[in-house]
Amino acid sequence: MHEFKESGVVKTADYDEASHILTLHFHKGTSYTYTGVPPETFRDLTQADSAGQFFQKSIRSYFQGAKVEE
Repeated sequence: MHEFKESGVVKTADYDEASHILTLHFHKGTSYTYTGVPPETFRDLTQADSAGQFFQKSIRSYFQGAKVEE
């Protein structure tokens, strides 16, 4: 699990490299899984100056997302 201490949008992220599934946990309490995410996209997310902006620009519109029902 990667924690984003500086982000006001994305709280934490889990990534399964074998299945290329990214799970993002947001500060507002929701979580979403994104399928087909390559390892380099996860790496870039963890190194971005703003995880929220990177999510909006490079993940949200490009990968199929599904809300995690808890």
